[in-house]
Amino acid sequence: MLLCALPLSAQAPRETPLEPQPSTTQPPPAETQEIPEVPGLSPTLHGWNAGATITGVHQSTTGWETIFIPAIGYSFNDIFSIDATVPIYMFRLADSLSAHPKPNAKLVAQRGEPGDIVFGLHAQFIPHQFQYQLTGLVTAPTGDETYGLSTGRVTFDISNHFERTFRRFTPTLEIGGGDSTYLVNRIVNKNYTSLGPLVHFQIGLGIELIRGISFETDAYEQLPIGDQKIYGPARKGKPPLVIGHNVTEDNGFINALDVPLDRHTTFSGYYSRSLRFRTDTAAIGVTYVLRPAPVAEDSAMSELFR
Repeated sequence: MLLCALPLSAQAPRETPLEPQPSTTQPPPAETQEIPEVPGLSPTLHGWNAGATITGVHQSTTGWETIFIPAIGYSFNDIFSIDATVPIYMFRLADSLSAHPKPNAKLVAQRGEPGDIVFGLHAQFIPHQFQYQLTGLVTAPTGDETYGLSTGRVTFDISNHFERTFRRFTPTLEIGGGDSTYLVNRIVNKNYTSLGPLVHFQIGLGIELIRGISFETDAYEQLPIGDQKIYGPARKGKPPLVIGHNVTEDNGFINALDVPLDRHTTFSGYYSRSLRFRTDTAAIGVTYVLRPAPVAEDSAMSELFR
């Protein structure tokens, strides 16, 4: 399961935007987004941090797959941070490369396949009325183009994330644009990659439950604004393309739940429904963070989303 910060999809710790207080009990400003697939990397921990997620994902089109997602990040200060993640498909079922596969051999097992590396730059700000984060993402084409895990080209995405906390409720809004669906709603694993200009929108609500448990529900819209190419598994050595203006258009919803097991470890799950493609994706996973948030930040969970 891919955990967000992304990613989601990407989400992160939230707090009610207040003017700085001199009291030592006031928690430091919370980050609005952590490393997309590895949440919990607090901006109060300046310097290096790392984590990893292992998740089992079930897609209605291809079945189960297991993904290992290591991540590393560096926080320069309370505003700027960078990170890098890469999904490694420990097991997945992919379409057969045969031109005429047998009815019982249309899917073949693949192991140890890497996806594209994603580099992220984040800048977060806390105006008087809300929290805002600007995120820029760039991929390095390290995935297997033969099996549709990469377009074979560098892609990018820029998103604007807004949120405001009202006690235990945090409404969110995200607006962005780029040239690949691989970088949109990163909490949800996809069985295809694409290339072409698009914009994306997402609106949601986060709810802080008990003992740090959090739930989030989001509705999303993905709109192409030019010619699109969808990359799939190869046939006779050449990755086939689905080309058109609206082939990557998508909309649907995502429901996610995070349950902290201790300060380093979080159990998570999500369910996503694509209304346009009529597909379902569900996942469960565990995330481990090397340097957890400090105790002072954890004690303020009643005021934070994550």
